[in-house]
Amino acid sequence: MKKDDSIEKQAENPETVKRIAEEIIEPALQRALAEARKDGSAQEVISALANCYGGLLVDTMGRKAAATFLQGHAVHLASREEQALTN
Repeated sequence: MKKDDSIEKQAENPETVKRIAEEIIEPALQRALAEARKDGSAQEVISALANCYGGLLVDTMGRKAAATFLQGHAVHLASREEQALTN
């Protein structure tokens, strides 16, 4: 199976995605961002986070699939009303 195809074809359970985001990933990211703020400005921390996220997507999905995923995510974010992304 090619990297580019492995992630795209899997169905997602929205409740599982929400639980993982809220209970596992977001708390870990908040701790990491608090630590990073000690070493860099808000802009530097966000740039570093974006670089890491992009790198993880490329490593997991491949470059083309990661770019497509990010484009779709950008469209989704732009289409939503101004509100908090997490609860």
